Amino acid sequence: MNAFRKYFYYFRSIFTLLSGVKNWRVLLQIFLGKPFVGIKWLELRREDLKIGVGSKMEAWSVKETLIDRMYTKFGTEVAGNWTVVDIGAAIGEFTVDSALKLTSGMVHAFEPNPGSLNILRQNTRANYLHRVTTYNLGVWSEAGEIPLRFLNNEPLQAVSGAGNLKDDSFKETTIPVITLKEVVFEKVGGKIDLLKVDCEGAEYEILLGQEKQVFEQIDRIIMEYHDLDEKRSHNRLVAYLNEQGYLVTLKENPVHADLGYLYAIRKGLAS
Repeated sequence: MNAFRKYFYYFRSIFTLLSGVKNWRVLLQIFLGKPFVGIKWLELRREDLKIGVGSKMEAWSVKETLIDRMYTKFGTEVAGNWTVVDIGAAIGEFTVDSALKLTSGMVHAFEPNPGSLNILRQNTRANYLHRVTTYNLGVWSEAGEIPLRFLNNEPLQAVSGAGNLKDDSFKETTIPVITLKEVVFEKVGGKIDLLKVDCEGAEYEILLGQEKQVFEQIDRIIMEYHDLDEKRSHNRLVAYLNEQGYLVTLKENPVHADLGYLYAIRKGLAS
């Protein structure tokens, strides 16, 4: 990754944040002040949104999702009657962004971290968004319970086994999970117009190996991909989704070579 490009992106992002947030003093407290406990509320200029965050990382995610609107820029606008599923909803940035557009549709938001889900629910209430259903669940290759690792209270990546956590800086909890098939046919009950996935590398367990009938119910997919190794890379995702009948486009992350955005749309819907 070009070093100049990386630092220019961060430099430009400072002004993006300051121009997108009305109460910039709170923003400066988040990034330059002492670590805080609880929620700090950012007042966005866009549509007078009020978004609660619990960390610097969450404030940065607000920038990318609600100010830069990365998922929309590299994916698609949400139509008013769509059914949207947000897997890895975190504090609800994408859920909020989608629910703002809905007139008759619904957002189904899945987040296994109770702390993040609490902020998500506060964010939907603060913005008077009612077309949202939330689930304190993760999504995985099979239903049950799996460990979830945390570093500084930030979820890192779901793992299929107990893992080897010799480093005391890591914490681990157990979360309930269901499959994408259960999301489609039991929680949503059919057609999904847009599936968003941001699961810190768990996208491979969630998507790969699913039955074709599951993907037949999903018209579009937008995700942040994480290249983990040779078998778990965006190239594998592209090939697999092509096999399922999607046209796929990619956009690399401006800073991290192992991250990027992937948008898939069913071939019959692509213009």
